[in-house]
Amino acid sequence: MKNPLITILIVNFNSAEFIENTLYGLKKLTRNPYQVFIVDNDSKSKDYEKLQRIISEYENVSLERNSTGLRGSMAHGTALNYLATQVDTLYFSILDADATWLIKDWDTILISTFDDKVKVAGTESDGDKPKDFPLMYAILFETKTFNDLNIDLRPRDISLHEDTGAELREKYLAAGFKGIILGARNTRTYKDGPFRNSIGVAEHYLKGYEHIFSSHFGRGSTLGANKYIHTKRKYLYKIPLLGGYLLRKKGRKEKSEWISVCKDIINKQQS
Repeated sequence: MKNPLITILIVNFNSAEFIENTLYGLKKLTRNPYQVFIVDNDSKSKDYEKLQRIISEYENVSLERNSTGLRGSMAHGTALNYLATQVDTLYFSILDADATWLIKDWDTILISTFDDKVKVAGTESDGDKPKDFPLMYAILFETKTFNDLNIDLRPRDISLHEDTGAELREKYLAAGFKGIILGARNTRTYKDGPFRNSIGVAEHYLKGYEHIFSSHFGRGSTLGANKYIHTKRKYLYKIPLLGGYLLRKKGRKEKSEWISVCKDIINKQQS
C-alpha cells in the first residue's frame, strides 16, 4: 500500500453491516491512498465477529476492541479521542458508522476547498443545531490544525445531551478558522433525492455539485426506531411488545434499503 494521505476513523457499536457499506464505498470512491482505523465499543460478540470477517478483506483497515464501561456519546467521544492520537497522515476523516461518502473523489474535492482559513469540511446539522460549522456525521480535517487546537471529542456535559465533538465549532471559530458545509436535506420533507423512500435520512450536498455527497441513515442506538414513532403508524408502535417488534422490523428493512441505495449510487460512478 502506498503511504496514505488520509486516515478514516470509525467507532463501531453493533453496526457491522453499516461499516461494511462504508468500506465498500471508500474503496470505490476514494482517490488518494488511505487507511481506516476502527474501534469497536464492546459490541455484541456476533456483530464484532462479523466486523472481523469484513475487515479481513481489506489490507488497509485495522480494528481494535475497547471495553470502557461507558455508553452513548461519552463512549463514542472517548474512542474517537484515542483514534485521533493514532493519526499520522496530513488529513483524517471521522465517519459515523451509519454515514458514508457517496461521490467519486470526495477526498480530492474536499481537500481542494482547504486554504489558510478553511481547515475542516463536513456535514451540516439537519436539526436545530448551529449551521455555520460542520457536524461530525461525515467530516474531513487537516490534521495539524486539529492537533494544534487540542480538541477533546468527548461531550463536555452529557446532562445537556451534548453531541460528540461539541467543542469543535467553538475552538475552530475562536481561532479564526471556518469550515466548508455540506448542506443537509432530510427525507422527511425532501423528496427529490435518492433516499426519498426512506424516513428521516439525511442527504448532504456540496454547493456547486448536483450529485449527492454523503448520507447519514440516522441509526441512533435503536436502529433508527425513534424515527418511526412519529409516522402514521405511531399508535401501532406504542403497543407493548408488538410495537417494539414492529419498530425493529421497520428499522431493519429501512437499513437494508439504505445500504442498497448507497451501493447503487456508488456503482453507477464506476467507469
